[in-house]
Amino acid sequence: MPSSTSSSSRDPVILRRIPEVRWPAAALIALALAVAGIGLWESYWRFNQQVVPAYRNSDGQWAEARRRVDRSEPNATVFIGSSRTQFDIDLDVWEELTGVHGVQLALEGSNPIPILTDIADDEDFGGLLVVGITPPLVLMPGIGARAEALEHYYKESPSEWVGTKLSYPLEASLAFYNWDYALFTVLERQPWWPERKGLPYQPPEVRRIENMRRDRQADMWNRVEDDPAYNGIVTSTWQAIIENLPPPPPPEEAKKAFEALLEGIARDVGKIRARGGEVVFIRPPSSDWFREVERQMTPRERVWEPILDAADAVGVHFEDYPELSDVRTPEWSHISSRDKAEWTRALVRILENRMAEAGIPRPELGT
Repeated sequence: MPSSTSSSSRDPVILRRIPEVRWPAAALIALALAVAGIGLWESYWRFNQQVVPAYRNSDGQWAEARRRVDRSEPNATVFIGSSRTQFDIDLDVWEELTGVHGVQLALEGSNPIPILTDIADDEDFGGLLVVGITPPLVLMPGIGARAEALEHYYKESPSEWVGTKLSYPLEASLAFYNWDYALFTVLERQPWWPERKGLPYQPPEVRRIENMRRDRQADMWNRVEDDPAYNGIVTSTWQAIIENLPPPPPPEEAKKAFEALLEGIARDVGKIRARGGEVVFIRPPSSDWFREVERQMTPRERVWEPILDAADAVGVHFEDYPELSDVRTPEWSHISSRDKAEWTRALVRILENRMAEAGIPRPELGT
């Protein structure tokens, strides 16, 4: 019986010729198709969906801003908080009034207290820290939705750093180059199948509501305010998320957690003051359904006031000042981009007066 080796040696050898192709022409055709496809996709988002290019609010962008505190601006004015702090404060107006262009470190859907702790432990920082409080979020364990940003700051690799830098020109030039418009994200949103009852609850994704600047300040996308249908998507998302929160812990457990939170705030503020820095707290506006839920879940006297007492700090609550409360919050939780400049002017004036009254001179505020 012949061996497999001898059998295989007699198998016919088939030679396939590569067809003659005009490779330069093929490359040009492929390039033209790619450019046309990208152009059509870009045109759809720009003209049909009113999208403009904006930065992606990536972990790398946050890490870049955080490094400013370490390296070039240890005595900077730094803003931390959730998305309200990021949306509501106009850094250009702040600089116009104080001479300081602040470092925006607020993170959407996040608790700022772990970031407060991180900055308190940073021996380089001795400036003014503005802490924005969103009552439901400040009670969360950990950072929350953007916890990876702080981890990225400490563990960013050289390739990640380069990737962020290379991404910036695309972010500033292409409307579709945004997390919200990734092809598979768009496909997942389509109603391919009817919803079925009895499935585990899946929180709705938060759709894009802002245009992000290079310095990480966010401007509310005008479509949220001007397009009732899109506004309805946003407000229904807030309702769905709040109405499906997990049940609170038992009262005794919640009390211990809140006491630990207050102790940590007092300790962190003390560390910053010991280095010559200062901390102030602000409560940005909310309205309508969202504000009523906050009153029920996190009453001012049970969250805001204890935090100020623990920190022994100046605090500015929007409800105490007509100029801070008389603004538009189109989707109940963030100030319209058309009002944020005046709101920032009012906030700076109030902080200047409050700091002067408290006898706390701060060069960052001109007091």
